[in-house]
Amino acid sequence: MDFPCLWLGLLLPLVAALDFNYHRQEGMEAFLKTVAQNYSSVTHLHSIGKSVKGRNLWVLVVGRFPKEHRIGIPEFKYVANMHGDETVGRELLLHLIDYLVTSDGKDPEITNLINSTRIHIMPSMNPDGFEAVKKP
Repeated sequence: MDFPCLWLGLLLPLVAALDFNYHRQEGMEAFLKTVAQNYSSVTHLHSIGKSVKGRNLWVLVVGRFPKEHRIGIPEFKYVANMHGDETVGRELLLHLIDYLVTSDGKDPEITNLINSTRIHIMPSMNPDGFEAVKKP
């Protein structure tokens, strides 16, 4: 039996909801809005402002109390795509979001993480730069 293929087969369904392509602004926004709607008990999506060209700077908060600060609950932030051609980090954070929300209640470590931490995820700090790249 080929063990690497077995592991891949076990892991693939966890991330199959998000395809393995680069997501332009519209696709990223659609994904974030879908996650916020489908997992509203553990997520909160908000814009922290606009880019130079007027694009929203989205942050998705993941945690048991995503809309409020709680004493004793640490907060952590991930930020990606600070420069236009830093495309991999953006995709990794989208997949991290997918993994966190789909594993909540199924994976004890992820459930504990969501219960005990408020995680702010900003997949794209520079959406204008990303959109300017012809082929990520």
